[in-house]
Amino acid sequence: MPLVPQDAISFLQDLIRIHALSTGEHDIAARVLDEWRVLAFDDVRLDEVGNTLGLVKGREEGPAWLLLTHLDHVHEGDESLWPHPPYEGVLHDERVYGRGAVDIKGPLAAQTYALASLLRNGKRPRRDVWIAAVVEEEIGGRGASHLVANAPAPIGGVIVGEPSGNRLMLGHRGVAHVRVRLAGRAHHASLSLPDNPLFALGELLRRVQAVQLPTHPVVGRSTLTPTQVTTDSGSENLTPNTATVVLDWRPSETEEQMRATLAELLDGLPAEGEVPPMWSTQNTPGFATPPSHPLVATVLPYAQPLMLGEAPGIWSFATDGRYTAEAGWPTVGWGPGDEKLAHTVRESIGVRELEDHVEALSRLLFDQAP
Repeated sequence: MPLVPQDAISFLQDLIRIHALSTGEHDIAARVLDEWRVLAFDDVRLDEVGNTLGLVKGREEGPAWLLLTHLDHVHEGDESLWPHPPYEGVLHDERVYGRGAVDIKGPLAAQTYALASLLRNGKRPRRDVWIAAVVEEEIGGRGASHLVANAPAPIGGVIVGEPSGNRLMLGHRGVAHVRVRLAGRAHHASLSLPDNPLFALGELLRRVQAVQLPTHPVVGRSTLTPTQVTTDSGSENLTPNTATVVLDWRPSETEEQMRATLAELLDGLPAEGEVPPMWSTQNTPGFATPPSHPLVATVLPYAQPLMLGEAPGIWSFATDGRYTAEAGWPTVGWGPGDEKLAHTVRESIGVRELEDHVEALSRLLFDQAP
Protein backbone atom coordinates (compact mmCIF):
# COMPACT_ATOMS: atom_id res chain seq x y z
CA MET A 1 0.00 0.00 0.00
CA PRO A 2 1.63 3.30 -1.04
CA LEU A 3 2.48 5.58 1.85
CA VAL A 4 2.69 9.35 2.19
CA PRO A 5 5.74 9.70 4.48
CA GLN A 6 6.72 13.22 3.44
CA ASP A 7 3.26 14.53 4.27
CA ALA A 8 3.43 12.80 7.65
CA ILE A 9 6.89 14.25 8.36
CA SER A 10 5.79 17.75 7.37
CA PHE A 11 2.75 17.46 9.62
CA LEU A 12 4.96 16.30 12.50
CA GLN A 13 7.34 19.22 11.96
CA ASP A 14 4.42 21.66 12.02
CA LEU A 15 3.18 20.15 15.29
CA ILE A 16 6.61 20.45 16.90
CA ARG A 17 6.71 24.16 16.00
CA ILE A 18 3.59 24.77 18.11
CA HIS A 19 4.00 25.31 21.85
CA ALA A 20 1.32 23.18 23.55
CA LEU A 21 1.93 22.96 27.28
CA SER A 22 -0.93 21.51 29.30
CA THR A 23 -3.99 23.83 29.39
CA GLY A 24 -2.55 25.70 26.38
CA GLU A 25 -3.50 23.30 23.57
CA HIS A 26 -5.75 25.62 21.53
CA ASP A 27 -3.30 26.32 18.68
CA ILE A 28 -2.19 22.74 18.20
CA ALA A 29 -5.81 21.56 18.31
CA ALA A 30 -6.64 23.95 15.47
CA ARG A 31 -3.70 22.63 13.41
CA VAL A 32 -4.75 19.01 13.96
CA LEU A 33 -8.34 19.71 12.97
CA ASP A 34 -7.18 21.50 9.82
CA GLU A 35 -5.06 18.47 8.83
CA TRP A 36 -7.92 16.06 9.35
CA ARG A 37 -10.23 18.22 7.25
CA VAL A 38 -7.71 18.42 4.41
CA LEU A 39 -7.31 14.64 4.55
CA ALA A 40 -11.10 14.30 4.14
CA PHE A 41 -11.92 12.55 7.39
CA ASP A 42 -15.67 11.96 7.57
CA ASP A 43 -16.18 13.88 10.81
CA VAL A 44 -13.91 16.38 12.53
CA ARG A 45 -14.85 18.07 15.78
CA LEU A 46 -13.64 19.87 18.90
CA ASP A 47 -15.43 18.87 22.09
CA GLU A 48 -16.35 20.90 25.16
CA VAL A 49 -12.98 20.55 26.93
CA GLY A 50 -10.80 21.02 23.83
CA ASN A 51 -10.26 17.42 22.71
CA THR A 52 -9.93 16.90 18.96
CA LEU A 53 -11.90 14.00 17.45
CA GLY A 54 -11.93 12.65 13.92
CA LEU A 55 -13.82 9.82 12.25
CA VAL A 56 -13.05 7.67 9.23
CA LYS A 57 -16.04 5.47 8.44
CA GLY A 58 -15.57 1.76 7.93
CA ARG A 59 -16.93 -0.83 5.53
CA GLU A 60 -19.07 -2.64 8.08
CA GLU A 61 -21.10 -1.86 11.17
CA GLY A 62 -20.09 -2.69 14.71
CA PRO A 63 -18.05 -1.29 17.61
CA ALA A 64 -15.36 1.10 16.43
CA TRP A 65 -11.64 1.38 16.87
CA LEU A 66 -10.32 4.30 18.93
CA LEU A 67 -6.82 5.64 18.20
CA LEU A 68 -5.85 7.69 21.25
CA THR A 69 -3.10 10.27 21.65
CA HIS A 70 -2.91 13.67 23.30
CA LEU A 71 -2.13 17.28 22.38
CA ASP A 72 -0.02 18.56 25.27
CA HIS A 73 3.67 18.15 25.98
CA VAL A 74 6.05 19.04 28.82
CA HIS A 75 8.30 22.11 29.07
CA GLU A 76 11.47 22.20 27.00
CA GLY A 77 13.79 23.10 29.89
CA ASP A 78 17.14 24.72 29.11
CA GLU A 79 17.15 25.26 25.33
CA SER A 80 20.95 25.51 25.27
CA LEU A 81 21.20 21.79 26.10
CA TRP A 82 19.31 20.68 22.99
CA PRO A 83 21.29 19.47 19.94
CA HIS A 84 18.69 21.25 17.79
CA PRO A 85 16.21 23.96 18.80
CA PRO A 86 13.26 22.31 20.54
CA TYR A 87 10.55 24.06 18.51
CA GLU A 88 11.92 23.96 14.97
CA GLY A 89 11.22 20.35 13.97
CA VAL A 90 14.69 19.87 12.49
CA LEU A 91 15.06 16.87 10.17
CA HIS A 92 18.65 15.58 10.45
CA ASP A 93 20.05 12.16 9.53
CA GLU A 94 16.55 10.74 9.03
CA ARG A 95 15.39 11.83 12.48
CA VAL A 96 13.00 14.63 13.45
CA TYR A 97 14.11 16.54 16.55
CA GLY A 98 12.09 18.60 18.99
CA ARG A 99 9.88 18.72 22.04
CA GLY A 100 7.06 16.26 21.56
CA ALA A 101 8.75 14.31 18.76
CA VAL A 102 8.07 11.04 20.57
CA ASP A 103 5.69 12.28 23.26
CA ILE A 104 3.29 12.78 21.59
CA LYS A 105 3.43 14.45 18.21
CA GLY A 106 5.18 11.61 16.39
CA PRO A 107 2.57 9.00 17.34
CA LEU A 108 -0.21 11.52 16.56
CA ALA A 109 1.21 12.07 13.08
CA ALA A 110 1.58 8.31 12.55
CA GLN A 111 -2.00 7.55 13.58
CA THR A 112 -3.27 10.38 11.40
CA TYR A 113 -1.42 9.15 8.34
CA ALA A 114 -2.32 5.51 8.87
CA LEU A 115 -5.88 6.65 8.18
CA ALA A 116 -4.81 9.06 5.44
CA SER A 117 -2.96 6.33 3.56
CA LEU A 118 -6.14 4.27 3.42
CA LEU A 119 -8.25 7.14 2.13
CA ARG A 120 -5.69 8.24 -0.45
CA ASN A 121 -5.65 4.76 -1.89
CA GLY A 122 -9.43 4.58 -2.16
CA LYS A 123 -9.74 2.22 0.79
CA ARG A 124 -11.78 2.18 3.98
CA PRO A 125 -11.04 0.55 7.32
CA ARG A 126 -13.05 -2.53 8.17
CA ARG A 127 -14.82 -0.75 11.06
CA ASP A 128 -15.30 2.90 11.89
CA VAL A 129 -12.14 4.44 13.33
CA TRP A 130 -12.26 7.35 15.74
CA ILE A 131 -9.03 9.20 16.39
CA ALA A 132 -8.79 11.40 19.47
CA ALA A 133 -6.01 13.74 20.55
CA VAL A 134 -6.99 14.90 24.01
CA VAL A 135 -5.96 17.68 26.37
CA GLU A 136 -4.06 17.65 29.66
CA GLU A 137 -2.65 14.13 29.55
CA GLU A 138 0.57 15.34 31.11
CA ILE A 139 -1.20 16.70 34.20
CA GLY A 140 -3.69 13.99 35.04
CA GLY A 141 -5.89 13.25 32.02
CA ARG A 142 -8.87 15.60 32.17
CA GLY A 143 -9.36 15.22 28.41
CA ALA A 144 -9.42 11.43 28.48
CA SER A 145 -11.75 11.45 31.48
CA HIS A 146 -14.18 13.61 29.53
CA LEU A 147 -13.84 11.46 26.41
CA VAL A 148 -14.80 8.19 28.10
CA ALA A 149 -17.76 9.90 29.78
CA ASN A 150 -18.92 11.24 26.40
CA ALA A 151 -18.02 8.47 23.99
CA PRO A 152 -18.62 9.36 20.33
CA ALA A 153 -19.68 5.77 19.54
CA PRO A 154 -19.54 2.24 20.98
CA ILE A 155 -15.82 1.43 21.21
CA GLY A 156 -14.58 -2.11 20.66
CA GLY A 157 -10.84 -1.58 21.02
CA VAL A 158 -8.38 1.17 21.88
CA ILE A 159 -4.82 1.67 20.66
CA VAL A 160 -2.98 4.17 22.84
CA GLY A 161 -0.41 5.85 20.63
CA GLU A 162 2.34 6.55 23.15
CA PRO A 163 6.00 5.83 22.28
CA SER A 164 6.77 2.12 22.54
CA GLY A 165 9.39 1.59 19.83
CA ASN A 166 6.54 -0.02 17.82
CA ARG A 167 6.29 -2.71 20.50
CA LEU A 168 2.85 -3.83 21.62
CA MET A 169 2.21 -2.69 25.21
CA LEU A 170 -0.15 -4.35 27.65
CA GLY A 171 -0.41 -1.65 30.30
CA HIS A 172 1.41 0.18 33.05
CA ARG A 173 1.38 0.72 36.78
CA GLY A 174 -0.62 3.45 38.47
CA VAL A 175 0.73 6.70 39.86
CA ALA A 176 0.25 8.29 43.27
CA HIS A 177 2.05 11.12 45.05
CA VAL A 178 2.21 10.57 48.80
CA ARG A 179 3.26 13.46 51.05
CA VAL A 180 4.70 12.54 54.42
CA ARG A 181 5.19 15.24 57.08
CA LEU A 182 7.71 14.55 59.83
CA ALA A 183 7.55 16.62 63.01
CA GLY A 184 10.28 17.87 65.32
CA ARG A 185 11.15 21.04 67.20
CA ALA A 186 13.18 23.91 65.84
CA HIS A 187 16.34 24.84 67.70
CA HIS A 188 19.72 26.42 67.09
CA ALA A 189 21.83 24.02 65.07
CA SER A 190 24.75 24.34 67.52
CA LEU A 191 22.69 22.46 70.15
CA SER A 192 22.38 19.37 67.93
CA LEU A 193 19.31 18.03 69.74
CA PRO A 194 17.72 14.70 68.77
CA ASP A 195 14.26 16.09 67.91
CA ASN A 196 15.38 17.22 64.44
CA PRO A 197 12.82 15.89 61.92
CA LEU A 198 15.59 15.33 59.40
CA PHE A 199 16.83 12.41 61.52
CA ALA A 200 13.37 10.84 61.29
CA LEU A 201 13.40 11.57 57.57
CA GLY A 202 16.66 9.65 57.24
CA GLU A 203 15.09 6.61 58.89
CA LEU A 204 12.04 6.87 56.65
CA LEU A 205 14.20 7.00 53.52
CA ARG A 206 16.13 3.95 54.73
CA ARG A 207 12.85 2.07 55.11
CA VAL A 208 11.64 3.18 51.69
CA GLN A 209 14.85 1.94 50.11
CA ALA A 210 14.47 -1.46 51.77
CA VAL A 211 10.73 -2.05 51.37
CA GLN A 212 9.65 -5.07 49.34
CA LEU A 213 6.72 -4.19 47.11
CA PRO A 214 4.52 -6.65 45.19
CA THR A 215 4.96 -7.76 41.60
CA HIS A 216 1.98 -7.88 39.22
CA PRO A 217 1.96 -10.66 36.59
CA VAL A 218 1.50 -8.18 33.74
CA VAL A 219 2.82 -4.75 34.78
CA GLY A 220 5.59 -5.91 37.11
CA ARG A 221 6.92 -4.65 40.44
CA SER A 222 5.59 -1.57 42.16
CA THR A 223 8.11 1.17 42.98
CA LEU A 224 8.28 3.86 45.66
CA THR A 225 10.72 6.72 45.07
CA PRO A 226 11.40 9.88 47.12
CA THR A 227 11.48 12.91 44.81
CA GLN A 228 11.23 16.15 46.82
CA VAL A 229 12.09 17.31 50.36
CA THR A 230 11.05 20.63 51.90
CA THR A 231 11.39 22.07 55.41
CA ASP A 232 10.13 25.13 57.24
CA SER A 233 13.62 26.25 58.26
CA GLY A 234 14.55 29.62 56.84
CA SER A 235 18.17 29.64 58.04
CA GLU A 236 21.19 27.43 57.64
CA ASN A 237 21.77 27.41 61.42
CA LEU A 238 18.15 26.63 62.37
CA THR A 239 16.72 23.11 62.44
CA PRO A 240 13.18 22.75 61.12
CA ASN A 241 9.95 22.10 62.96
CA THR A 242 8.78 19.96 60.04
CA ALA A 243 10.19 18.19 57.02
CA THR A 244 8.00 16.99 54.16
CA VAL A 245 8.96 14.37 51.60
CA VAL A 246 7.08 13.48 48.43
CA LEU A 247 7.04 9.80 47.54
CA ASP A 248 6.31 8.90 43.92
CA TRP A 249 4.47 5.58 44.08
CA ARG A 250 3.96 3.50 40.94
CA PRO A 251 1.58 0.86 42.26
CA SER A 252 0.03 -2.30 40.95
CA GLU A 253 -1.56 -3.08 44.32
CA THR A 254 -4.88 -1.89 45.75
CA GLU A 255 -5.34 1.27 47.79
CA GLU A 256 -5.85 -0.88 50.90
CA GLN A 257 -2.53 -2.62 50.34
CA MET A 258 -0.83 0.73 49.79
CA ARG A 259 -2.25 2.10 53.04
CA ALA A 260 -0.98 -0.94 54.94
CA THR A 261 2.51 -0.50 53.45
CA LEU A 262 2.57 3.20 54.32
CA ALA A 263 1.51 2.45 57.91
CA GLU A 264 4.45 0.04 58.23
CA LEU A 265 6.85 2.63 56.83
CA LEU A 266 5.70 5.30 59.29
CA ASP A 267 5.42 3.03 62.34
CA GLY A 268 7.15 4.58 65.35
CA LEU A 269 8.17 7.76 63.51
CA PRO A 270 6.90 11.28 64.31
CA ALA A 271 5.21 11.32 60.92
CA GLU A 272 1.84 11.60 59.25
CA GLY A 273 0.82 10.87 55.67
CA GLU A 274 -1.90 9.21 53.67
CA VAL A 275 -2.44 7.52 50.35
CA PRO A 276 -4.54 9.91 48.26
CA PRO A 277 -7.70 8.79 46.47
CA MET A 278 -6.63 6.96 43.33
CA TRP A 279 -9.05 8.65 40.96
CA SER A 280 -8.00 12.24 41.49
CA THR A 281 -6.23 14.76 39.27
CA GLN A 282 -2.69 13.39 39.65
CA ASN A 283 -3.32 9.97 41.19
CA THR A 284 -4.75 7.13 39.16
CA PRO A 285 -4.50 3.34 38.91
CA GLY A 286 -2.79 1.76 35.96
CA PHE A 287 -4.22 -0.84 33.61
CA ALA A 288 -3.28 -4.34 32.57
CA THR A 289 -4.55 -6.25 29.53
CA PRO A 290 -3.80 -9.98 29.79
CA PRO A 291 -1.61 -11.45 27.02
CA SER A 292 -4.47 -13.86 26.30
CA HIS A 293 -6.98 -11.08 25.59
CA PRO A 294 -8.57 -11.19 22.09
CA LEU A 295 -7.45 -7.60 21.36
CA VAL A 296 -3.83 -8.67 21.88
CA ALA A 297 -4.33 -11.55 19.47
CA THR A 298 -5.79 -9.12 16.91
CA VAL A 299 -3.06 -6.47 17.06
CA LEU A 300 0.05 -8.57 17.74
CA PRO A 301 0.46 -10.06 14.22
CA TYR A 302 0.74 -6.52 12.83
CA ALA A 303 3.05 -5.23 15.55
CA GLN A 304 5.25 -8.31 15.84
CA PRO A 305 7.31 -7.82 12.65
CA LEU A 306 8.44 -4.46 14.10
CA MET A 307 9.26 -5.81 17.57
CA LEU A 308 12.63 -7.44 16.72
CA GLY A 309 11.80 -10.64 18.54
CA GLU A 310 10.59 -8.97 21.73
CA ALA A 311 7.47 -10.06 23.57
CA PRO A 312 4.73 -7.53 24.34
CA GLY A 313 5.82 -5.16 27.08
CA ILE A 314 4.65 -2.58 29.58
CA TRP A 315 5.29 1.14 29.92
CA SER A 316 7.19 2.56 32.86
CA PHE A 317 5.08 5.73 32.72
CA ALA A 318 1.33 6.36 32.95
CA THR A 319 -0.95 6.94 29.94
CA ASP A 320 -4.57 7.81 29.22
CA GLY A 321 -5.14 4.10 28.67
CA ARG A 322 -6.01 3.97 32.37
CA TYR A 323 -9.24 5.85 31.57
CA THR A 324 -10.27 3.76 28.57
CA ALA A 325 -9.56 0.50 30.37
CA GLU A 326 -11.53 1.66 33.42
CA ALA A 327 -14.43 2.45 31.09
CA GLY A 328 -14.45 -1.18 29.97
CA TRP A 329 -12.93 -0.53 26.55
CA PRO A 330 -10.29 -3.17 25.69
CA THR A 331 -7.01 -1.27 25.54
CA VAL A 332 -3.47 -1.86 24.32
CA GLY A 333 -0.59 0.48 23.55
CA TRP A 334 1.38 0.77 20.33
CA GLY A 335 3.32 3.67 18.91
CA PRO A 336 6.56 4.74 17.26
CA GLY A 337 9.36 6.39 19.20
CA ASP A 338 11.80 5.50 21.98
CA GLU A 339 10.13 6.09 25.35
CA LYS A 340 13.54 6.75 26.94
CA LEU A 341 13.80 9.95 24.86
CA ALA A 342 10.46 11.34 26.07
CA HIS A 343 10.78 14.52 28.19
CA THR A 344 14.54 14.76 27.47
CA VAL A 345 16.61 17.31 25.55
CA ARG A 346 17.52 14.50 23.12
CA GLU A 347 13.91 13.94 22.06
CA SER A 348 13.70 12.79 18.44
CA ILE A 349 12.05 10.14 16.31
CA GLY A 350 13.25 8.15 13.32
CA VAL A 351 11.56 8.61 9.95
CA ARG A 352 11.72 4.87 9.20
CA GLU A 353 10.06 4.07 12.52
CA LEU A 354 7.19 6.43 11.65
CA GLU A 355 6.81 4.91 8.19
CA ASP A 356 6.80 1.37 9.59
CA HIS A 357 4.05 2.27 12.04
CA VAL A 358 1.91 3.98 9.40
CA GLU A 359 2.10 0.92 7.16
CA ALA A 360 1.42 -1.65 9.91
CA LEU A 361 -1.42 0.31 11.50
CA SER A 362 -3.03 0.90 8.10
CA ARG A 363 -3.04 -2.83 7.37
CA LEU A 364 -4.49 -3.61 10.81
CA LEU A 365 -7.35 -1.13 10.41
CA PHE A 366 -8.12 -2.34 6.88
CA ASP A 367 -8.11 -6.02 7.84
CA GLN A 368 -9.47 -6.25 11.34
CA ALA A 369 -12.41 -5.41 13.58
CA PRO A 370 -11.56 -4.68 17.21
